[in-house]
Amino acid sequence: MIRATNLTLYVGGTRSGKSEQAEAAALRAGGPVLYVATAETRQNDASMLERIRRHRVRRPAHWRTLECPCRLAEAVAAALEQPPFARRAGGQEPGPTVLVDCVTLWMANILFRLPDPDNPALFEAAVHAEVEALLAVAERSACRWLLVSGEVGLGGTAPDAVSRHYADGLGLANQLIAARAGDVFLVVAGRLLRLEKG
Repeated sequence: MIRATNLTLYVGGTRSGKSEQAEAAALRAGGPVLYVATAETRQNDASMLERIRRHRVRRPAHWRTLECPCRLAEAVAAALEQPPFARRAGGQEPGPTVLVDCVTLWMANILFRLPDPDNPALFEAAVHAEVEALLAVAERSACRWLLVSGEVGLGGTAPDAVSRHYADGLGLANQLIAARAGDVFLVVAGRLLRLEKG
């Protein structure tokens, strides 16, 4: 199992400050950072392009960015085999951090790559498989893990089936990650609230 203190989940609404909180934690850690960006650029989506631009501007130049919309486990595992993330014997310097931003878009990417996005069982199985695969990579690594995710289930039930399937799948992903996390923070208006285990 992942050592509880090595995995932290930041969850919150849109523009709640969750990404900034995770980025600040990565900076405080002091070691090399692998920033896993799950957003996909679409030239006809000016709003998303602006969000991506703001995130890129905030990231320190020395962080390594891995753009990966799906199959995060495979891509992150390969990146962690390379310097400066590969395990260093006997070093006194701070260890590496993996920052995944964000689970919200990762789940959307999974949903819309399915042959039938209207099939909730298919989506749930894909969520389980991809999240468990990433958590297995985290378990094998010597890294600190910071994951950022949205909370979309507080605003009622969506009128269409695909949106409901998405909210359910994201909620499942958040629960799977939180169950293995040492800390889970709800971020509201840039403020942190630590969520206790039940």
